[in-house]
Amino acid sequence: MTKKINYVQIIFPFIASYFIIFSFEPFSWLYSIKILELTKIHGARNVFDNQEKYGITPGAIALFSFWPSVAVLAGIVFAFIISILISKIKKWSILNSFIVLTLIYLLYRFDLLGWDYIRSYLSVGRFTNDYQSKFIINGSILLIIALIIFFSKWTNRIIQNQYQKIN
Repeated sequence: MTKKINYVQIIFPFIASYFIIFSFEPFSWLYSIKILELTKIHGARNVFDNQEKYGITPGAIALFSFWPSVAVLAGIVFAFIISILISKIKKWSILNSFIVLTLIYLLYRFDLLGWDYIRSYLSVGRFTNDYQSKFIINGSILLIIALIIFFSKWTNRIIQNQYQKIN
């Protein structure tokens, strides 16, 4: 295993990690479909002010904001684990995986990933009115893209070629 920094092994896992963390987020919203549908019909302020009337508990409101954040962090960890495993199997430097982990976490933490902008282009599920279908379609497509980037022979060959140039 080489200990050198390989910018190609940082770029591809970074892109794949980006898609993974934002694929986990729509899946987390599946828990809150009732709240989302009620706010769409009655307005957010009305639903949150009259929780008892709509059968929503304060705990459900807390989880409504809690799960998306946890899902994104779980996505970061999941992407890091995949990156580490691939690096170990291919005998690449795991230092690059730690660089990607640090970079993606800091950009997420300071809201610099630009997801709100890119989401409008990648949200294929926007063509359906059903929240559940929308979240499943969006999460699945983003996860598939990420896994293709991680496990593609093409990307792995590019990274391997870069390692051969370095050594």
